[in-house]
Order: sequence, then C-alpha cells, then structure tokens
Amino acid sequence: MVPKGASERAETSGYRKLELFFMSGTGNSYRNAKWIEAEAKELHLKTNINLVPATHPTSVSMERQTLYGFVMPTHAFTAPWPMIKFVLRLPRARGAHAFSIVGRGGSKAGNTYIPGLEGTACYLMALLLLLKGFSVRGVLAVDMPGNWVVAYPAPSPEKAAGIINRARAKTLAFFAKIMEGKRSFGGWIGLGFGFLLAPISIAYLIVGRFFLAKIFFANNDCNGCGLCARNCSYGGIRMRGLEKPRPYWTYNCENCMRCMAYCPEKAIEAGHSWAVILYFVSSTSVSVYLLNLLAPYTGEIVMNPWLALPLQYAYLLASMAAAYWLFSILLRVPLINSIFTHTTFTHVFRRYHEPETKARDLL
Repeated sequence: MVPKGASERAETSGYRKLELFFMSGTGNSYRNAKWIEAEAKELHLKTNINLVPATHPTSVSMERQTLYGFVMPTHAFTAPWPMIKFVLRLPRARGAHAFSIVGRGGSKAGNTYIPGLEGTACYLMALLLLLKGFSVRGVLAVDMPGNWVVAYPAPSPEKAAGIINRARAKTLAFFAKIMEGKRSFGGWIGLGFGFLLAPISIAYLIVGRFFLAKIFFANNDCNGCGLCARNCSYGGIRMRGLEKPRPYWTYNCENCMRCMAYCPEKAIEAGHSWAVILYFVSSTSVSVYLLNLLAPYTGEIVMNPWLALPLQYAYLLASMAAAYWLFSILLRVPLINSIFTHTTFTHVFRRYHEPETKARDLL
C-alpha cells in the first residue's frame, strides 16, 4: 500500500526516476540501497539499482528528472577507490540531482551504540559530484555493523540486528527529506576528523590497499572450490594450482571482505604475522639501502629525489608482489600454513555479512 501523500511528495520533488549506484563487499551498502529502492517504488518512482564496478560509467544517461544516489562503504576514513573512479568517469550531469550515503563501521557496547568514523568520505563524494555537474542534495553517514575483520571481530548477530534497525530508520528519514525537496547535510565532526586523518586516507589509496591485498591467504581448510574468486566483483582473486587450486590475491583486490565473509569453510585469513614480514621486505629503509648500493654504478642520478621517489614506489609494489608469490608457494606446506594461520587474529574473529544478503546479490 502506498502511504498517504506519497505520490504527492514524488510529484513535488519533480523526480520521475531513481538511479542507485552501490558498492558493497559484505552487503551493508547493498542493504542501504535496497531500503531506498523499496521506498522509491512506494513513491511510484521508476527505480534501477546498479552495482559498481559492473556498471560502465559512460553508459549512464543524465536526465534532469532523475535522482541519482551513490551508496558505498568507508575505506580508511574516505571514499573507496572504485566509487571515486566511477564518479570521475561519469558524463557531465548538467544540474541533475544527486545524493550520497556512506556506511561506516558501527558497534555496540552493552546498551550503547558506538558510531563509526567516515572521515572525508561523504564530502569527498559531494565534491566529486559537484565537479561532475550534479546538484548535490545531501550526504549521509550511517552506521552499519563493522565488517573489517582484518582489524576487529564482527559484532554478535544480536548487536548487528540492533545496528541495522537503527540504520534503516536513519536512511529512510534522510531519503524522505530528499524527496520532499529539502537538502540534508551533516557529519561535520566526521569531516573534521577526516582532515586530521587525511594522511592515512591518502596512504591507503596510494599504497595501503595494495599492501592489504597481499596479506590475505587461505588456510589448510580451503578445498579449492573457487567460490571466493567467482564472487569477487573486482577480479581480485585468481585460483592457482592444477591439482589443488588455491586462491591468490592480486592488486585488483579492494579489501571489501566479501571473500572472507562468504567462504563456507571459513578458510580465508588475513595474516598478521605475515604482514610484519611483508612490511619489512617492502619498507622504505630497504629500498633506500638498495638505492645506496646502486649509487656507485649509476652515479648521483639514482639518488636524485625526483627519480628516487618513483623508484621506491616501483620497488614497493614489485617487492610485495614477489614476496607474496613466494609466500603463496610456502603456504602449500601444511606446517607453514598452520603456523601463519594460528598467528593471525582473524582465525578466531567472528566473520560477518549482512544477514539478508546472499553473495549472488552482490554480483
């Protein structure tokens, strides 16, 4: 049943259609998008929901009577790279209306809900949308159950349910304001922290996401089913090996946690002990040492700061890739695999995906 006044609100807003673009690893942002989709249909809006990066940005048509929504998680206190890249490649909007919703990792201690931190995510997206010619109607940071199991365990199902219920109410209240023709901006405290944490966000976009991609591995419980590779929207996992294929993480990985969340064997880990080794192998101090070794053969050219910086960056990526290749070979030895498995916190952390979301929903 359509709520009383719903069609009038849709008429007042001037919108005839809603285009939703979402990026989601464990289903949180997908669920946000589905709440909005259901509400929009109640308001008689023709609604399309589109997965990023499966949707090609140049295929998106810009229409003045269409409302465009962008829903995504927070990555390292800013917007995720796939969504940044998607928005930058969109056609000029010519004044079309848009909004952005950013999920952040919320938690609950006792009866107290603890908000996450979106940092610059909301307003970076607002800025990018403005640069593409959109009229930005609002931004929202909404707490969803924390899912970055690399760093902390997921909340219990009971706590997750409470967080999700609060998120649904907040999301629909925000969307109602947009449909009434109002603007809705907030999150200024999060933005302030975002400026303070900007070095972390920048480091993540340039280096961190590649480093994190190279700490994932499959423990001895992996049966080589390949589900993780098939479920990855970014092509971040390749199955390697003829007799017993095992997942191998590439630099296309976006740390969305889908592979870990939906593995039926709970075989996917993020290696904390391995991360320490990988950091040493790829650290700046090692690259500087190597550059100093090259100096007698190349003169001062290799020590030029404008040349040294890209060389260090190239070494960083190449050394991580080479170390991970060797690591993947060693992991086929059960004893070595067991050592790394039992020296990572993810082996005992609770996994999470949004309860109503299946992996196929995110493909």
